[in-house]
Amino acid sequence: MNRTDEMDGVRRLLAEPPEPSPEASAKALGMLADEMSGGRRVRASEGRRRLGRPFGLGRPFGLGWPFGLGAGLVAVGAAAAVAIVATGQGTSGPPGASEGTRRPGKVDLNRQAVLAAAAKAELLPTGRYWYTDQITGQSYIVRPKTGAYAITGAHFESFRWAGAKKGMGEAFYGRDIPARPLTPKDEALWRKAGSPSAFRVWSNDHYYTYDRHTSPWQVDHPNAAGGGHWFGSGPNGGDMTVDDLQNLPTDPASLAARFLSGASVPERRKQALQRQVDSLRRAPVPDDPKKRAERAGSLKVLQSMMDDVDGQIAEDPHGSRDKVLDVGNLMMDLPLPPAVRAGLMRALAAQPGVRAIGPVVDGLGRKGIALAGPDTTARIDGEYGAPAAEQGSYTSHEEIMFDPATGELLGSRDVLTRPGGAYRSQAPGFVINYWLVRSSGWTEAKPKPPAKLPF
Repeated sequence: MNRTDEMDGVRRLLAEPPEPSPEASAKALGMLADEMSGGRRVRASEGRRRLGRPFGLGRPFGLGWPFGLGAGLVAVGAAAAVAIVATGQGTSGPPGASEGTRRPGKVDLNRQAVLAAAAKAELLPTGRYWYTDQITGQSYIVRPKTGAYAITGAHFESFRWAGAKKGMGEAFYGRDIPARPLTPKDEALWRKAGSPSAFRVWSNDHYYTYDRHTSPWQVDHPNAAGGGHWFGSGPNGGDMTVDDLQNLPTDPASLAARFLSGASVPERRKQALQRQVDSLRRAPVPDDPKKRAERAGSLKVLQSMMDDVDGQIAEDPHGSRDKVLDVGNLMMDLPLPPAVRAGLMRALAAQPGVRAIGPVVDGLGRKGIALAGPDTTARIDGEYGAPAAEQGSYTSHEEIMFDPATGELLGSRDVLTRPGGAYRSQAPGFVINYWLVRSSGWTEAKPKPPAKLPF
């Protein structure tokens, strides 16, 4: 077997323009979405980046998400833009220092543990069929009179397999899995509230009810003639064949240059915003007062968004949060050869702003080690109808988790570091959302999705 990443224009038009109308805001956001997606609407894959509105929990994988599957994914991905903005409050110092700035003579045992796991990742087996079984969940706060508790909603399990070569087949399956109290403490408060079987919560810009049902596995467009290629999200992922994957470099420097060196999402967003501002400024000023005011409102929205992005860049100057997400995406989406997976782990561990955080336990109770990006701040206001209990700011960081014994990817998650907003009652360490790899790897026989629920 083979070892197979304007304000000037506004002041000129109106001395001080009124707050932009919802139509102007929507138009500006739509322009940005088109710009960022090359004329296509942004996919759910931008969801967890939290740089603007979370369109959904996660990323496409394999051939992309089949949007007909999973009410949870549809509900989470339904909204268009929430006022979540980074405000430039990150962490610095030894825990997050890069390799070049760590104090000499000090051994980072957490980082050494990650590097040891990377060495073990080189030993992972290969085979004829690759599969991945993944679970996504989003935390929500339910607030009955008996006491608030957290649940995991938008709970979805996906299973995808593909043959190593074209003609060996491929298929994608999905099922909704029950919403559930997040922790034993939450379960006790849920029981105190009468053990309800449905949970009405605020989700992005609307209320949604999650329940405890399980849907049967549904297969989406199985292709007996498919196989032999995978679509990796993130920069330079693209459509890749087994040969493409086998030809990837294995040394960390080359992998970092390929997968971790591009402009960060905030930088790309700022560039897109600037192009939209420049385009509006170049366009003739309308004679119609209503259209002139709409133009001014759109410019004001875009300028405000640029200010927000400047805060994001100041907070995470190296784009480290995106790098953690990108490596997680690549490892979840692609059957990377073991040596490439190990090289990516080493490359990520060496990035400035990425730190090893030691022992963790994932949502399936598995012990692991993790790398984390910097703390970033999110703010939710009432612009899109969020009730007062959901408004406010909080900070969190993105973690990517590995099995220390094998180097296998356990998953990634967004973890609260400063309570606030909807999570003001939660302690640091609260898991805001997660994307877990229940199992993944190569097999000799054609894989089948598991019947047993993960929880």
